[in-house]
Amino acid sequence: MKFSDSQIRARITSGCNALITSEPTITDYDTIVGDGDCGYTLRDGAKNVLAFIADKDLSQLPSVLAALVRDLEVNMGGTSGALYCIFLTALAGSLATESTFPKALRGALGVLLKFTRARVGDRTMMDCLIPFVEVLERMGGDVEGALREAVRGVDGTKKMEAKLGRSTYLDESATRGVPDPGAYGLLVLFKGMAEV
Repeated sequence: MKFSDSQIRARITSGCNALITSEPTITDYDTIVGDGDCGYTLRDGAKNVLAFIADKDLSQLPSVLAALVRDLEVNMGGTSGALYCIFLTALAGSLATESTFPKALRGALGVLLKFTRARVGDRTMMDCLIPFVEVLERMGGDVEGALREAVRGVDGTKKMEAKLGRSTYLDESATRGVPDPGAYGLLVLFKGMAEV
């Protein structure tokens, strides 16, 4: 694959800025169903990404992603930070070997699934990530279709009983109507990246 620095930079910048702007909403959700730090974690991670890519050549995306992960491992905490780092490490490898971006995402997802028990229905960020990646690959890169499925996945978390994470300590009635903060944050990132 060939990568356009300007196109990739615009997508990453848009996605990260969307996350930074949405921090209060994500924090509100996580204050209800978690420990309240998800919004800050994602906001700080997004700021870190923007600072890191400022002087990088994004036409060399696989190597830049690999270097970015080393930076994020130090600066982005929480469970979501670890999951993002695993996914991005795998994506860096997939981008160097796969023929399309949807296939590279699918390969990275396959690696991530070896490191987490979370699946669709567990009320985690996977309720957004798995449907997005699967539909994007199945529909030949149809971002709008993939986003629709991701939205459905995130909306579905409002009615789920948590099987993993801090929400498992809460009664299901306490989480009803509130989306999983990690899934919601990932959806914000995807939507922001798709706006460009």
